[in-house]
Amino acid sequence: MLAVGLVLLGGAGAYYLYAARATSNFDQLIVPPTSDLAQALPPQPTKQAAGSQPIGRPSPAWQALYPGSVIPARQWADPRGTLDLDNPLLDGFTPLSPENRPSIVGPVGRAQRVKIPALGIDSAIEELGILALGDSSAYETPNLTVGHIPDTPNAGSHGNGWYFGHLESPIQGEGNVFARLPLVPELLRDGEDVYVVLVSNGQEYLYQVSQTDLISQDDISLYQAGDARITLVTCYPRLKYDQRLLVTAMLIGFKDATAA
Repeated sequence: MLAVGLVLLGGAGAYYLYAARATSNFDQLIVPPTSDLAQALPPQPTKQAAGSQPIGRPSPAWQALYPGSVIPARQWADPRGTLDLDNPLLDGFTPLSPENRPSIVGPVGRAQRVKIPALGIDSAIEELGILALGDSSAYETPNLTVGHIPDTPNAGSHGNGWYFGHLESPIQGEGNVFARLPLVPELLRDGEDVYVVLVSNGQEYLYQVSQTDLISQDDISLYQAGDARITLVTCYPRLKYDQRLLVTAMLIGFKDATAA
C-alpha cells in the first residue's frame, strides 16, 4: 500500500509540474492581429497578354531588387540556397480587390478539405451535428477530421467560419488532426507567412493567418466578423486541455481548381 501511495503521489506531482510548465508559455501562443498582411499575391492586371506571367506569380517588374519578401524567413541567412523564389502554393489564385468582394466569392456549398502546407495538414472537413444532452445541447466532436460549425459561413464567404480539430484524443481515439497547430504562433514570430486553403466544390480559397489567441474553454464564443475570415480551434495544452488555441486567417485569394 505504501508503494502504491508513493507511485500515486509521484504521478500527481509529475502532472502538476507538467501543468505548471505547460502554462508558462501561454503568452508565446498569443500573436496580436496584423492588418498589414504580406503582399502574397501580386496585383491582378486589367488585361493579361499572351505569354505574360500567370496570376499568382510575381512578374520581374513587380519584384524588388532583392526579393526578400518571397524568401521564407528561415532562409534569409542563406539566400543562395534558395533555388525557387516562387511559392507554388500561390499559383493561379486571383487576389481580392475592391472589384472582387468576399461577399460574392463564396459558393453555396461547404468546404470538403482544409490544407495548411506549412504544418503538413491536409484533412477532410465534415459538418458537425448537434447532440441532445438532456436540458442542453452541444456540437458533436470531429472524428479523425476537421469539423465545421454548420451555422457559420461557408468557405470564401463573408463572415467568420469556425473549424474545430483535435490536438489529440488518446481516450476516444478521434484523431490529432490539429496536433501541429500550436506551431503557428512560433512561425508568425519568425516572420513566416502561414496559409490555409479551403477546397469547396472545385473552388479553392486562400487564407493568410493574421493572428492567434489562447482563451479558457469557458470563455470561447463563436463571434462573427465584418470581413471574410476563418477561425481554427484546438485544445491546449496536452494532458490538460482546458484552453482553446484560436488561429485566425483572412481571405486573400481564390481560384477555380477545375479550370486548372
